[in-house]
Amino acid sequence: MKLMKLSLATLTLAVAFSSCKKDDPETVSVNNNVAHTDEMVVPANFDYQNSRGVDYSFSNISQWGKEKLRLDIYDFSPYGGGGLLESKFLEANGTLTGSVVLANTVKTVYAVLNFPDGSSVMTVIEAQGNSFNYDFSAQKSLRKTAPVSTNCTSGCDQTFNNHSSNVSVNSNDPGLVYCFTGNTTGNININKGGVTVRICGTADINQISLNNGSFLEITDGADVTIKNLSVNSNGTLTVYNADLSIENSFSPSGVVTNYGTLEIEKGLNLNSNADLDNYGTVTVGQNMNVSSTLNNYGTLDIEGNVALNGGSTTLNTCKMMVGGKMDFNAPITIEGYIGVDGKLTVNGGGVVTLKDGGMLEGAEATINNSITGTGAATSLMKVSGKTTINGGGSLNGSLEYCDLDGVETNTGAINAPATLACNVYIATNACNPVGNGSPQIADDDNDGVGNDVDLYPNDPAASGAIYYPSANNFATIAFEDLWPHAGDYDFNDLVVGYNYTMVTNANNEVVRVEGRFVTKAIGAGFTNGFGVQLGCASSAVASVSGNLLTQGFVNESSNGTEQGQTKATIIVFDNAFKTIKDVGGTSFVNTVKTEAIKTPDTLNIQIAFNTAISQGQLGMAPFNPFIFINGERGKEVHLAGHQPTDLVDNSFFGVGADDTQVSNGKFYKTEKNHPWAINVAGDFDYPVEKEDIVTAYSYFATWAQSGGSQSADWYADLSGYRNSTKVY
Repeated sequence: MKLMKLSLATLTLAVAFSSCKKDDPETVSVNNNVAHTDEMVVPANFDYQNSRGVDYSFSNISQWGKEKLRLDIYDFSPYGGGGLLESKFLEANGTLTGSVVLANTVKTVYAVLNFPDGSSVMTVIEAQGNSFNYDFSAQKSLRKTAPVSTNCTSGCDQTFNNHSSNVSVNSNDPGLVYCFTGNTTGNININKGGVTVRICGTADINQISLNNGSFLEITDGADVTIKNLSVNSNGTLTVYNADLSIENSFSPSGVVTNYGTLEIEKGLNLNSNADLDNYGTVTVGQNMNVSSTLNNYGTLDIEGNVALNGGSTTLNTCKMMVGGKMDFNAPITIEGYIGVDGKLTVNGGGVVTLKDGGMLEGAEATINNSITGTGAATSLMKVSGKTTINGGGSLNGSLEYCDLDGVETNTGAINAPATLACNVYIATNACNPVGNGSPQIADDDNDGVGNDVDLYPNDPAASGAIYYPSANNFATIAFEDLWPHAGDYDFNDLVVGYNYTMVTNANNEVVRVEGRFVTKAIGAGFTNGFGVQLGCASSAVASVSGNLLTQGFVNESSNGTEQGQTKATIIVFDNAFKTIKDVGGTSFVNTVKTEAIKTPDTLNIQIAFNTAISQGQLGMAPFNPFIFINGERGKEVHLAGHQPTDLVDNSFFGVGADDTQVSNGKFYKTEKNHPWAINVAGDFDYPVEKEDIVTAYSYFATWAQSGGSQSADWYADLSGYRNSTKVY
């Protein structure tokens, strides 16, 4: 797996949208003075889950067109030992929805979006509820996040509400802030420098004049129409996330900054003292003349012609669309896209620089000065009709010039590495709606996923994976085996460490499950077996390999699943002692500190499917694990709240301490809601022989009695959390 070219600048903290949060732990009162599990008072609906399924939605708009991008989700920073939870795919301009299993201790996730060239971006997302979503394209958004908008609730020296009369501020008036709320219809004339006019709400005004260095602010959410707007020398107009419509031509001589939507119904003339910085969307109904400074970081849409006049400077980092022709008489730098329906003319004062994949496109072109590509990525100038390169014209640098009919007239210069070609790949994205060419991405197995993002680049059926609890970590499940009678609650009668890799294809469907199982402890004399039931039908499975069956009473179908089961059920082993090397004659394996540690084998199980299935069909890990006790196949023990398999002997329900109530959905809990099995989505140091878990772990009872709202990390190896003499 690659995390190449990841800049710290791309690391952002996202505010996730949580659909549900647990009650404040402080509102739950529990008795922490518990000496035995049997004393715990546990909520009836608590199922002892140490992990949860969280729904998510990711979206992205990027330069990679239809290429597959790999999304990796971690439970902590990948640079700080975080566990990889899953690797799935979305198209560059698409959305990925799904579910991920998180340990209850995990409150944030790290999401890394990997691109086909090996680069990536990362974000940190709050995930405290049952769902979150994130839009990666926000990191490359058309619209810069606006600074905090001013408002009309503070900072106002005088406020006009629903004002319909004219307001004039003259040279002898103080330099105050005048706020207009509600619906404003009166004209505003400012003749004193330093005066601020702040419009909140709605307005339909015939005339606003800003003179002598006065300021106009259109605040967040405002919707303003002005027939005639004058921004004279040293004046400023700031449009926050608002809508401003100017009905007549607009010819500012001051500074205009737009973060919202600015509509100019007629022409736009940027006079010599003007400065337009656009981070949002500006539309111009007629022509635009630039005689000063234009910086476009958003969308600029001009229905008529554009003239960049001498003395001006223009920077376009995003998108400019021109319905007429465009004349270049001054320098311009293009880092995004400019599309011109008419003719492009680069005159003597026009110096065109395209940078890092910038693109300039028009119907035809006359070139009398230089057009140069700079930066690491090749840029493109493209015309559909006639090209004339005159004596002063030149093409230079990392530039392709694409004339679909061929260059008709060339008396200028084409200086290498600039070339006449149409081959460069420039992907469509939020700033470039057209793009060019096709990406050259290696895909050795032809599965539609590039090698650099494919976890299995030589396997056409496999591309990504879902892991539990994470790629390189093991979960732990621990059982009591005296069911249906109460045990001693040391939860070490059978302890199994396990890890799942659910291998997925390019469509995020599961093609096989790879399970690793390690018997960590056997604190009982019974010959217990262990199995797991998946959510899919038995018939969905093609084959099972790697399990250990030695006792002869488990009956398998030809595909390796257990016979007589509606859902796919795999018996991992039927005798736990057979999974331990040199077990000898002891009945207790790795539960007594004074005895020698026994080394277990690792069973590697592979479950292949006839056809790829969805994660919903498979179910969420840990699935439905269980033991069957001392060779009695029908004597199953499952996690609290989990249903038995089809082969359970129902006569055990309601016997002894068991309070299973099938009709009420209660399974494998006592009358006091105590379990016979617990699962930890991580490593778990189980109690030593005969030591109750509530005395071995200081906060287990707190966790259980609070219904999981407190001490979710009860099993952590932290100061005060455990009695080390009682933990193996």
